[in-house]
Amino acid sequence: MLFSKFIDHYALYQLHKKKSKISQFTKPKEIMEPIQREDFYQVNTKDVQVNIDYDKDIYLFNSIVTSEFPINDLVSGEVYLHAEGAANPNVIFVHGWRMNSYSKLKNMYHSRMSQLGWNMYYFPLAYHMECTPPHSLYNGELMISANIDRTVAAARQSIIDLRTLIHSIKLNNDGPIILVGVSLGGWITNLIATLESELNAVVSVFYANRLAYSIWNTIPGRYIKEDLLQNGIDYKALLKHWEITDPSLVLPKIKKDNILLISGKYDQYISLEDADYLWQSWGKPPRKLYNCGHSGIVLQQKRIAEDTITFIQERIKSG
Repeated sequence: MLFSKFIDHYALYQLHKKKSKISQFTKPKEIMEPIQREDFYQVNTKDVQVNIDYDKDIYLFNSIVTSEFPINDLVSGEVYLHAEGAANPNVIFVHGWRMNSYSKLKNMYHSRMSQLGWNMYYFPLAYHMECTPPHSLYNGELMISANIDRTVAAARQSIIDLRTLIHSIKLNNDGPIILVGVSLGGWITNLIATLESELNAVVSVFYANRLAYSIWNTIPGRYIKEDLLQNGIDYKALLKHWEITDPSLVLPKIKKDNILLISGKYDQYISLEDADYLWQSWGKPPRKLYNCGHSGIVLQQKRIAEDTITFIQERIKSG
């Protein structure tokens, strides 16, 4: 336990060497009436063309959501397809906050899934990777911040873009579709599970749940919390503004037995209490607890990969 916490705290010290130099706060709009989730995250893909460059192993499409930065509105991710059979499983990976490459996900999963002949898609969250504006100090600075409305908009754009990719795959491939999200990516995949009924499996690794809770109660959110408090925003107000991004408020649309939740008991990035809250809210789907912290993404990558792949294989066999 002490070693796991030490590693997490050291990593967090390194993380906070890069932080926003100026306040990101902008006064949020007033919440006039409850927002319907189905409308808020609605996707219409009939005018969207997902293009694949087979030579470069990338896919590209224009987001149907427009942000304040055009660079954020072109979705560019990596794709690795196996030509044999149109019914190969399709696994979409969603990375974590501040990740500037897919290397951790690839180290964990890529070789083994490639050997199994599974198609793999690496999806970029808003304001990350190629979607990062030039003035941003780090990947994801503009996705999660004290700019309350932009954070909601970034979550919405990430979800709609990911749903666009899912629908495109489903249109062109008969194989099952699986989502694997890590850390912040797990939060996004959990939200997707409340919206998409035809996913075959969802695996969330060291996932976040209530974004406001994470900002208020974990070390990664400390400077965002300070920014909010300095501008008169308390926890209760933040919960209300970010309610639409809380996956634990609604039940998933896929069978709970097709969801695997993985958490670290000593995680200093993600509160185990909040991870428990989602697990309880969703009726206790399959779950694994590791004796590690958030650093288990690296230190436990072999075990995570084995548990993930075994779970997916069992769900594919059972239909």
